[in-house]
Amino acid sequence: MLDFLYDSWETVKNLKHPTKKMYVQLTIAIFVVVIIAGLYFVLADAIFGEGYQLFYQSMTGGL
Repeated sequence: MLDFLYDSWETVKNLKHPTKKMYVQLTIAIFVVVIIAGLYFVLADAIFGEGYQLFYQSMTGGL
């Protein structure tokens, strides 16, 4: 059990942490992906919502 703990500690010591530049690039990439996904969902909601309204009106006789 202790061998496992010591081995794990040595592994953690040898880890390479990201640089500040890498943090900034990853943060920007995440924001870009979130914005693109948000735009996609807004567009899909607008298209399908309008399609549903047209379908509902045609089924109910345009009430």
